Amino acid sequence: MAEVKLGVNTVELFSGDHLVLNVLADLDDLSLVEQVQRLHGELGVDLVELPANMLVICPQLFTERTIKALADYQARSGVGYTVHLPFRGLDLSSLAQPIWEASVESYREIIHRLEEELKVEHYVLHLTEALLKQVEAKAHWGTELQGKLVEALYARAKKGLELLLETAPREKLLVENIKSGYQKPFALARELELGICCDVGHLLLEGADPRRVVEDYRELIREFHFHGVVERTQKDGRAALQDHQAVGRSVFPVDEALDLLLADDFSGVLMIEVGTWTAAAESVQAVKEYLARKHSE
Repeated sequence: MAEVKLGVNTVELFSGDHLVLNVLADLDDLSLVEQVQRLHGELGVDLVELPANMLVICPQLFTERTIKALADYQARSGVGYTVHLPFRGLDLSSLAQPIWEASVESYREIIHRLEEELKVEHYVLHLTEALLKQVEAKAHWGTELQGKLVEALYARAKKGLELLLETAPREKLLVENIKSGYQKPFALARELELGICCDVGHLLLEGADPRRVVEDYRELIREFHFHGVVERTQKDGRAALQDHQAVGRSVFPVDEALDLLLADDFSGVLMIEVGTWTAAAESVQAVKEYLARKHSE
């Protein structure tokens, strides 16, 4: 088995919105660095995922001092970094010209700033998110109109991505599937000859079969986002899936999932994306135990 690079996101600082970080008084621009040091030191992972959402939602917590400190720690420890590019506020699929232009330029600037100081393995990008959800919520528009709008959003995202690639390191930029679907993002990645970040939890929430998707796109997959998906009962009694849970508690058994993800000598990044320290520790332990068993076989 090839050596997979095991990573974990920044756990308590990992959030879809990061809005709440603006009102937590005990955080400063070294909090991210402290989290990276703890994750790397205590869990013994190879990489830590940096949340670039913070650069646009709470930039006072991700400053030049933060970047310098991350670089210093990387030089001392050898920790690797991946970066999840922002998906709140910025949107390459925006049909509003000022927002679209600002999104392209912001991504360029973020990548440029981080490339100057850090050794980054991958930059992971959502091509669309909020706007697509708005279209999906408008059932009264009808499927034909919704379909045309979805095509327009992805056409816009493709153009923005092409402009971004004029300056961004092509080999590091990965397109990730969102909860709304994998087919259009992955098809666009293939068309533009980009790598893929395959989020397994998103596939499960979408109702896709991870086995089929991984096999269909294996040659493009450079990174997996790995988190458990569990079934919860809502207040109204309906069952719903919830992601970003510990991998050992998932509806997709951890050994079965890893057999799939790490097949064919996968040597990319396996990034655990969970929301609590406990879930991170449990997940890292589960993956390390699996790897130890496989190496002993």
